[in-house]
Amino acid sequence: MKFEDLKGTFFVVAHRGASGYEPENTVRAVKKAIEIGADAVEVDVRLTKDGYPIIMHDDTVDRTTNGTGKVSELTLNEIRKLDAGKGEKVPLLEEVLDVVRNKALLVIEIKVPEAAIPSLELVEKKNMIDEVIFVSFSAESLEIIKSRNPSAHIGLIYTKPSDSIVLAKRIGCEVVLPFYRLATERAVAFAHRLKMLVIAWTVDDLKTAKLLKRRGVDGIASNYPDRIICLRDQNA
Repeated sequence: MKFEDLKGTFFVVAHRGASGYEPENTVRAVKKAIEIGADAVEVDVRLTKDGYPIIMHDDTVDRTTNGTGKVSELTLNEIRKLDAGKGEKVPLLEEVLDVVRNKALLVIEIKVPEAAIPSLELVEKKNMIDEVIFVSFSAESLEIIKSRNPSAHIGLIYTKPSDSIVLAKRIGCEVVLPFYRLATERAVAFAHRLKMLVIAWTVDDLKTAKLLKRRGVDGIASNYPDRIICLRDQNA
């Protein structure tokens, strides 16, 4: 799946993999999302103490593993010894790229600016720049990526009413990712006028998803992507 394939379609993004069914941000969750038929899979990336891009949402391992401590203060070897749920290890970004290749688009959320370049370099190394969208709440992280590789696809995430759509356009985004309550008909239309796709998050019920589709969003991120997939083939 390439970024260009999403344009002109309604698509579904599996949030942290199919995290409603499997441990979030694990290979198992990513594979489940692909099995379900999600068009894209979103994961979060941080750096270990020794500089490896790994898949982890929080700044500590406490919530999602049987370990404790900050990701940035633990080595890859220490983190790989942990159980991320159902016996899963915390994955490397490289492993997830290998799983999704030619099967789904990967949405990589950069959680800290220092993870931007190592993540980009891995994607470039695997020649997957058109199969990835780099997204972040941090405009700085996105600017780092875009300045290093103008061909990279980037998207700005936001949770509060602001000038985020204008900012996204200014830094070269092709996507904006509003919290779903901010994906109003007016906001979606404005983003579209600026030639950007809109992915609303995180929506787990079909009723809300239908409303957002009517407002014109291009994609919806869900912990239960199978609940939303039916909208791809409906004029809802």
